Amino acid sequence: MGLFKEVKKPVIRTAAAGGADVSSLRPAYIAKTAPCIYSCPSGTDVRGWLVALTQHEAYGCTPAQAFELAWRTILEQNPFPAICGRVCQHPCELNCNRKAKDGPVAVNHLERFIGDFAIAQGLRAALPAPRREDAARVAVVGAGPAGLTAAYHLARKGYAVTVVDAAPLAGGMMRYRIPRAVIPGEVLDSEIENILGLGIELRAGCVVGRDLSLEDLWRDYRAVFFAVGLQKAAQLELHAGANGGAAFVGELPSELPEIPSEEATEAVPRVLNTVSVAIAQGRAVAGAIAAYLEGNGTAGVDSPAVIRSDKLKLDWYPAAQRIEEAAPMGDAEALAEAARCMSCGMCMDCETCWMYCSKNCFVKLPKGEHYKIKIDLCNGCGKCVESCPCGYIEMK
Repeated sequence: MGLFKEVKKPVIRTAAAGGADVSSLRPAYIAKTAPCIYSCPSGTDVRGWLVALTQHEAYGCTPAQAFELAWRTILEQNPFPAICGRVCQHPCELNCNRKAKDGPVAVNHLERFIGDFAIAQGLRAALPAPRREDAARVAVVGAGPAGLTAAYHLARKGYAVTVVDAAPLAGGMMRYRIPRAVIPGEVLDSEIENILGLGIELRAGCVVGRDLSLEDLWRDYRAVFFAVGLQKAAQLELHAGANGGAAFVGELPSELPEIPSEEATEAVPRVLNTVSVAIAQGRAVAGAIAAYLEGNGTAGVDSPAVIRSDKLKLDWYPAAQRIEEAAPMGDAEALAEAARCMSCGMCMDCETCWMYCSKNCFVKLPKGEHYKIKIDLCNGCGKCVESCPCGYIEMK
């Protein structure tokens, strides 16, 4: 059945008495922020990639095409879906509106499935436009989740990025502090290769202060991101160079517990949670560096209000049991679990407003563009708002 409830009988339309206005208010499409998006550390469009799975048939996509589209949607913010699907503490599920009905959507399980699908299919991130010869050079010191995420987003923006790390292999805490039973080596290597494949230079085994001086960094790069922890960054005695370069220091933990074996310890959850936070910080720093290099301000954009379950029509959605966390997930299971997403605060083309409007105010647009409202025909009855299951329509 999917996301939409089947209409058992034709909807009977009735006109307002005498055709007079019921209200001076008129319906308006107003997008809201879903709780899953609001609570995601990396800012991933969780609703967007879930809907890509849910509506794949309506868009003429095969399941495989839908999985790839979902993966590319995740990559807009987070280059580590397979890893986050294993280590993120998934606050998106804690805040999922579906909890008020029959349990949250298994976002974490689905993200891991999507990430693993991309690895198995050999998918690669889309290459950025050809880099300009005068593109600014940016150095990232530290090849952990924050540094690699920042490098990924900067490379996508067209900057020439070099990542420097003292360790022989990139990955930081993901490689050297998290057991391989949690993050398999092939998963880690594949997602790192996907990032470096954007034309990023990696200088592994290079120690700043021994193999590369701070003077070298200031001379050769317009901006430097020290993703090495506050304590280590302070030891470097950072000072801007004569070329006007800027230092960006990530607010990352300077000390993390060593986990030398594959045995679970009390320290593991703390490190796992740090990965998601570091990814978010890396993306934020990349945005700040780009704003600095382009001479723009760093003022944030206000997000739409968060929509909660009391603004949804929960009874409209068919009951559907959540997949167990330990259960295997194949294509069918992934699509069924994604179909539990209620598309909170965003139109899902369910046609409910179109069916219930007695004035024929709603005009269908091509798939993905939803509907157009003919305000001149509307009498303000509010049926569309009362019937909209996802809380996308308001009377204004």
